[in-house]
Amino acid sequence: MSSSSSSSSSSPSPPPRRPGRPTIYSPSEKKRRRKSLERKRAQSRICIKEQKGRWMSLRETLNVFSHADVAKFLLDLYDSYENHDIVCKELEVKIQKADGSSTLNAENDLPETSSISTTERLPSEDLVDGSMYSSEEEFLVDNEYDFSKSFSSVKHLKNVSIAEDILGITDEWDDGSQGDLMETFEESTRDMILDDTQEISNEKTYIVYDRCLLQLAKKIVMPKCMLCADEVDVSIQPVSSFVLLTWKCSAGHVAFEWSSHPLIKGETYAGDLALSAAIILSGNNFGKISQMADFMKLTFVSANAFFSMQRHFIVPTIESFWCRMKQHILEELHGKDVVIMGDGLMDGPGHSAQYCVYSFMDLETKQILAVEIVDKRKTQLNSPFIEKEAFRRALQRLLDEQLTIKEVVTEAHTQISTLIEKKFPCVIHSYDIWGGAKDLGNKLIEASKLKDCRHLLQWCSDIVNYFWFCCKEVNTYEKFIGMWRGLVHHVVNEHQWASGNGITEERCKHSPQMDEKEKEWLEKGSKSHNEMCKIILDKKFLRNIPYFLRFRSTFDLEQFQQHVHMYASKRFEYTYPVYRARCYLAAIDYNMHLNRQTIHNQQNQLTYRRIYHRKSRRWTLVLKKENKHYVYIDDLMEEIFQ
Repeated sequence: MSSSSSSSSSSPSPPPRRPGRPTIYSPSEKKRRRKSLERKRAQSRICIKEQKGRWMSLRETLNVFSHADVAKFLLDLYDSYENHDIVCKELEVKIQKADGSSTLNAENDLPETSSISTTERLPSEDLVDGSMYSSEEEFLVDNEYDFSKSFSSVKHLKNVSIAEDILGITDEWDDGSQGDLMETFEESTRDMILDDTQEISNEKTYIVYDRCLLQLAKKIVMPKCMLCADEVDVSIQPVSSFVLLTWKCSAGHVAFEWSSHPLIKGETYAGDLALSAAIILSGNNFGKISQMADFMKLTFVSANAFFSMQRHFIVPTIESFWCRMKQHILEELHGKDVVIMGDGLMDGPGHSAQYCVYSFMDLETKQILAVEIVDKRKTQLNSPFIEKEAFRRALQRLLDEQLTIKEVVTEAHTQISTLIEKKFPCVIHSYDIWGGAKDLGNKLIEASKLKDCRHLLQWCSDIVNYFWFCCKEVNTYEKFIGMWRGLVHHVVNEHQWASGNGITEERCKHSPQMDEKEKEWLEKGSKSHNEMCKIILDKKFLRNIPYFLRFRSTFDLEQFQQHVHMYASKRFEYTYPVYRARCYLAAIDYNMHLNRQTIHNQQNQLTYRRIYHRKSRRWTLVLKKENKHYVYIDDLMEEIFQ
């Protein structure tokens, strides 16, 4: 009976494990093993009952990951108080020996807070979700980065001496002059905790060398420790982008601590946040700036702190700033018939971009009205589909904002044309005249490379100019066709010909510039003439002519698209939120500096600057404008600090 009971109380041994096959347990065995595991876990649990709310509140305040971290913090705090009691008792004995009438009781005078500052970490979600902001562009995790030195203490206490905090001693010293010096020193160099973010955002910063800082620190005389009367030495500890100076004796008593960066609202050191914000607002990349700091031996914010601040503070602020700017622009255009220009930016020569940036600009004011970013993965990596989807989203957002859109000007994109006809029938669609002329010129140049077609090359520029002239002078399709077909006769030196009915006579209606230059006329019926007629009378080309008759150009919008590369270069990869914020920065920069004045010299003449075009391999002159002022940067920095 006893043997059977003992055997039933003990858990049965698991079946022998077969090589190469997993052990399969029965449902009852699984239940027994689960209960055994729960009993082992219960042995390590500590019940806090009604104190659970305070415990969880402390864990949230500390921003730690586990309950073990909370327990470690409390135990360390308890040990620090125990050490304080021992120091106080030793000091009390020394004082009583020196003065038998002393009634100082260190235990009763012990304050509620300690001078040993404890530190907090980044919010737990910063490290859990940190990988979502990793990119090939710049993410290198610095495992040696000390969060406890980069962020504020849980309860940031005054940086005063231990004796003053525990015993209340302020100016009682062997020599009265030394006490006055100590008090002045603490009041003048105490760490700043700034609640006025505007103050720190407008404050100047400097680069200080190690030896110069030590030289200044040692000029402040602190010859002896107030606890053990030992010599006090100053040490420098670089942490992230700031430096921490500590006055400590050989026994380990900290007399004073000083940080080179102030705390913003007692949470974040100003230098770390200012550096991270300046990198993005200036269109730079963390990897390059960090490497520059390494070459200069300059203490710099680490990668994980940069990406955390970018995610929590900088990117949301940029998005909020852009939304307010866009809303203000749309309110000014409310009730007006607006003509907008649209263009997409994605793949380029030698690059395969992950995102498509589609932008809309007001034709009259040249202000950016919308910036839509679509990931290629949302459209099966198909470039024509992604541009169409980005166009649809951007246009729909503007219509949802109650903007009256009369006409949309885009490149010659058949899918977008079909989308407007079906989804937005009240919107007039026009093509970019410059894009149409460029496409026509490319076809003529390619045709001139054929055998026996070299004479066509000298007519390419005139044919393109005539296309511009016809689109600008007429506003109906019939008039355009009447003028355009005369080009077939003009190039063969026929300036009068019979019309289709054979009765009336037609004449050339070309621009005067076509008669100014002497060219070799084409031979009627030759291969060059036939190739030209095939191109200019192509049915697909003539079918798109009505889209060009309003003579619209997206040249200004293409300039903005190039400006996007200043903030989001194609040579780097960004996560979606960061790339979107950088595109918003480009739009903010473009709108804020849209009306810059041109610069005149002392003779009141316009000044020019040269620009080299890599594609055409030639220099061009453009008007020189006044430098950008970036007045909005101060507002952005202040909002980021807030």
